[in-house]
Amino acid sequence: MSLFNKQLLKFLILIGFTSHLSAAPNKPPECVGTPLQAEFASGVGWSMCLSLDDEEGLSIHQLKHKSSGQERRVLGKASLSQLEIVFDDNTQPPSFAITRGGLGGDKLLKLSPKDCVDGQLYPEASERRRNLLCARTQDAGLLYRYGYQAQRQGAFFEVFSISQATALQTYTQRWRFYETGVIEPAIGFSGKMPRFAPAHLGFGRAIADADEWALGFSAYLGWRLDFDLGKDANNDIAEEINSRPSASRRHKSLSTEVLSAETARSLNPELKTSWRIKDADERNEFGQAISYELVPSQYHQSNGDVRDRPWLKYDVYFTRYRECEQHASDNPRQAGCARNVLQASQDQEPLERTDLVLWYKQNYHYLPRSDDSDYLSTDWMSFQLVPRDWTAGNPL
Repeated sequence: MSLFNKQLLKFLILIGFTSHLSAAPNKPPECVGTPLQAEFASGVGWSMCLSLDDEEGLSIHQLKHKSSGQERRVLGKASLSQLEIVFDDNTQPPSFAITRGGLGGDKLLKLSPKDCVDGQLYPEASERRRNLLCARTQDAGLLYRYGYQAQRQGAFFEVFSISQATALQTYTQRWRFYETGVIEPAIGFSGKMPRFAPAHLGFGRAIADADEWALGFSAYLGWRLDFDLGKDANNDIAEEINSRPSASRRHKSLSTEVLSAETARSLNPELKTSWRIKDADERNEFGQAISYELVPSQYHQSNGDVRDRPWLKYDVYFTRYRECEQHASDNPRQAGCARNVLQASQDQEPLERTDLVLWYKQNYHYLPRSDDSDYLSTDWMSFQLVPRDWTAGNPL
């Protein structure tokens, strides 16, 4: 691609992005928050409603993806529904950043144009009108290449907010929506070294003072993904996908299993386990069910039954939608509603053709290093939701 064409592509993407964002104040009736739309030069686009909740912070509502001239809904609501932190010395109870501290309200940092280069700032809904959201488009690099015959550069649209959860811990919530249809939620850990302990206890690492070591910590993230594929929110189906090696390990066979009832599952790198949510009725041009697949990341960080905490026992949970079950753990006590996702999945209610929720647990362990003194370099935890058979061919 020539330099002129590259610059033209960037210009067209920017024009499409900016023109749609400028229309954001025209709220659709169902959006209580900030409605946004973005369209790339290819005609692919995204629309969504953003809210800044007191507990979860940044939440995504009514997410829709437009491709090949057709717009379909993907998610009803998606957010980080729990963030549990425990330090390596285990001398203090774990903290719950979502349900007992919150990432919204006064925890949200006011953003400046320097925080949102080449993007647009959006104010909160309250009378204070602080700029708390950034939205912008970015180059995603090489999308595909085939010899000298075909190549294409891609782009993504991202939104983010930043929360000062404690005096020393700063979290960035970021969602990226790619031109390819991929959705990438992420959280960035930063701030300052949060805790120290006497060196003779043996926890952590020496950073500056040999008599006092910086403590590592573990973070457990619970993502709540309320899938509402297509026109009908109540007809989704969950499938487990495994790629099973033969005894000789020279072949692999693909198997799928419909999850007929609420359940909990663990990651299995040996089988390359993943899961997808498909619509029971809507099809692409080839008659395949439209779907989105959860592609787990950072398998090495995953372990089950952590610290005997119920919601940390498995990696993925599938439950029927209940309004009162908004958090992976620490839900308010209420008749007919589970306190955590393990309890919710144990009901084993029918799951096929329902409004279902996928809960994904991630583990993150921070080991102190002198390079992070005095300020921690941002460390990202992310995963992807990838379209599968959303279209009959590559729309790009």
